[in-house]
Amino acid sequence: MKKFAILAAVAAVSAVAVPASAAQLVRISLAGKSTAQIDAEIRAAAQTVCTDRKAVVSNACVISTIGDAQRQLNGVIQTRTVKTAVRSEAVTVIRVSLKGKSADQINADIKLAAEAVCKAANSSGSRADIRACVGGTVRSAKAQLQAATVSNRQDA
Repeated sequence: MKKFAILAAVAAVSAVAVPASAAQLVRISLAGKSTAQIDAEIRAAAQTVCTDRKAVVSNACVISTIGDAQRQLNGVIQTRTVKTAVRSEAVTVIRVSLKGKSADQINADIKLAAEAVCKAANSSGSRADIRACVGGTVRSAKAQLQAATVSNRQDA
């Protein structure tokens, strides 16, 4: 299992708090820890980072650092959740950008996207099944493109 780490960085506070040159970076391992343990480690790391040379802790620095660390933790958790969801579900939608592309480039992108969707959806299917899927998906995408083009012309 990969170990995930969260970085707690010091935000620039005031001259009374930690000087900018004393900024520290702290890694906190998330592997096998409960939410309470992670929160306690974030709080302890923030107090360590926000303590100046005279052993004075800046509350503004601690609050800011904990907020930064929580945002980073939420990002890590969200990324882990999205990766898990993507692995468990087949890809069903791929958007193809049309901007600045020729008709041939758009058709090639549509075919590549259709192949990716069909391979993900029919990972254990035969080549004939995948080819049939790609053909249907390409036709569907071109119909959507034509409908969008007609709609844009009518709106103009």
